[in-house]
Amino acid sequence: MKIRLVFGLICVVSAFALVFFGLVGISAATQPGYEFSGFMTDYVRTQLIAFAAGLLVGLIILYVGFAYVVKVAPYLAIFNVVLLLITLVIGEEVYGAQRWISLGSFQFQPSELAKLSLPLLLVWINGRFSGVKKWAISLVGAMSYVVLVLVQPDLGTSIVLLVEFIAYLIIEGVNWGILLSGLYTVILAFPILWDKALKEYQKRRLLSFLNPFDDPSGSGYNLIQAWTAIGSGGLKGKGLDNAYFLYYGYLPVDHADFIFATISYVLGFWGAVSLLALMCSFVLGGVGFAFFVPDSKQKEFCFIVLCAWLIQFAVNIGMNLGLMPITGIPLPFISYGGSALLMNMVMLFTFLSYRPEPETH
Repeated sequence: MKIRLVFGLICVVSAFALVFFGLVGISAATQPGYEFSGFMTDYVRTQLIAFAAGLLVGLIILYVGFAYVVKVAPYLAIFNVVLLLITLVIGEEVYGAQRWISLGSFQFQPSELAKLSLPLLLVWINGRFSGVKKWAISLVGAMSYVVLVLVQPDLGTSIVLLVEFIAYLIIEGVNWGILLSGLYTVILAFPILWDKALKEYQKRRLLSFLNPFDDPSGSGYNLIQAWTAIGSGGLKGKGLDNAYFLYYGYLPVDHADFIFATISYVLGFWGAVSLLALMCSFVLGGVGFAFFVPDSKQKEFCFIVLCAWLIQFAVNIGMNLGLMPITGIPLPFISYGGSALLMNMVMLFTFLSYRPEPETH
């Protein structure tokens, strides 16, 4: 038990440190003028509110325990699917995608809730059904999420949800031949997906990944500016009060998709290395905690969620460095986004919410 608590503490401390790094990057990226006017911008304030809300909900989940959360998984899934359907009808369009529901000044992104509710639903299905029925219900449930998010369109979150489902299949021991057949089918269908499923801007992003200098002022602009920001940071960085590249808006979406480039510019090479070390610490702490959790349902949930966090870390940093196409996947706990930070905090405490059930007599 003690070693599990140690790994859990490593997870929490690493996550809180990642949030702090994110606040530094968001502050530098969202200064209201062309000079540093203070750390507490409106964006930082919003992020702190989301962090506090996520911490509050997370502590409640920590108190009630994972077993109770799994019991409400189907109701949470139905609620989430309804929200996704509402988003397609009356959702607010930002950056060419209809992903947010607005309630006055408050905006919520239901696809972020899906990153939590899908693994919970899969764990619940696994505990209630078996055989072909289990696989059929799991497939329908997962694909419902993926399709509803994909049509928004939100390719990045769809990839994360698909990774969660694949992780579930691997944990449950699905034959590798089936998984490889699915991958082979996707490869064969790629020309059709390219022509029918991908939006024009998504095609340009994929092509610019191969050679951003083909269109340096268009589809390749974001990646070139990210490289410039990372290289300009040097070893020690420009600091918050000298981040003019960010003040003048030369790095697009510098508070969200390209937050890693922003932090590299502000804190330099050593800041970027520290950030990567914290991510490794967070993932390794999570793996250790999941390994020592005695409950099989929570162990399964932990590994599914870890895969989701890991793919987001890898893809976001990869696209900042030009190693992966730009897909709009945020950096967990770091990128700006109240919905994302709120749900990541809730996922973290759900992850850690193991409570031994009292003995029955």
